[in-house]
Amino acid sequence: MKSNYLISVKSSGLCFNIMRLIILTKLSEQYNRSLIFLTKPSHIPILKKFNHRCMFIPYIEDHTKQFNNFTRRQNLRVLYDFKYLRFLKSQYFDNLFNNPNINEFKIFNGCMYDIKNTDDRFIIVDYNDGTYDTEILNLNSIPPIMIQKKYIKYNKDFLTINIKINNPGNHRIYDFWDAIIPRLQEDYKKPILLISGNNDIKKYIGDKHRCLYKIIKTETNFSNVRGNNIIRGKADEIYNDLITCACTSFIPFIELRKKYPEILSQYEDLNFVTEKVEKFDILAEYLSKYIIIQES
Repeated sequence: MKSNYLISVKSSGLCFNIMRLIILTKLSEQYNRSLIFLTKPSHIPILKKFNHRCMFIPYIEDHTKQFNNFTRRQNLRVLYDFKYLRFLKSQYFDNLFNNPNINEFKIFNGCMYDIKNTDDRFIIVDYNDGTYDTEILNLNSIPPIMIQKKYIKYNKDFLTINIKINNPGNHRIYDFWDAIIPRLQEDYKKPILLISGNNDIKKYIGDKHRCLYKIIKTETNFSNVRGNNIIRGKADEIYNDLITCACTSFIPFIELRKKYPEILSQYEDLNFVTEKVEKFDILAEYLSKYIIIQES
């Protein structure tokens, strides 16, 4: 009897990859399908922490440049999906499954609410975010994440905040955080630990406002959506930052919107001020429910 498969092919950053893996792990169990996850090679060791039974397949070179949600929006969707399915089949699945018929595949583009089980042997999921990210993630649970206390440098006595900077060349982003950080210091009376994939802004804010920060390993990638390069932490650094935020008093950006509307209203030209919630923030809050600190 042939096995049935649920296959994730979405190109994304590490945080959305982890979120999607948690969601699709539960969905594959519900559908009684084996889960296959295509992803960036550097993400695989971290993703295995959340599902060690899943088959992870590293992207071939230029996969994410050829096919991503930005390019899909610029094309006729039906034609784009057919071309993408043919690409996936030839590059990954013909060798793995002995050249299956293309009629055995069904492709879905959307979130969990858009995916349906079918009679097809292969369900391809190009999982895209929407307005339900937090809601959908919190419908799913994961096993506890056990961490020894000796490896935790910061606890709930420290305030952590994810310093967003989606365009390093825009000086108004620095002005924005210059306005926010003193208010946080005044209102919370806790030492602030800055979390960001951009070392320059952490050093600027940390030195100016006497905040804690750590210089991390980064990488620079071009964002089709933003139209500029974005500096991000490498995968292992992002994961370490997630765990740090989950173990401390983390302030997600959505709380800043509620608490300091008079400041944010002055910076609505910065797209991250009005955009949907950051994946890092959603995931950090989610993981905080599953962290268990073990005594050494």
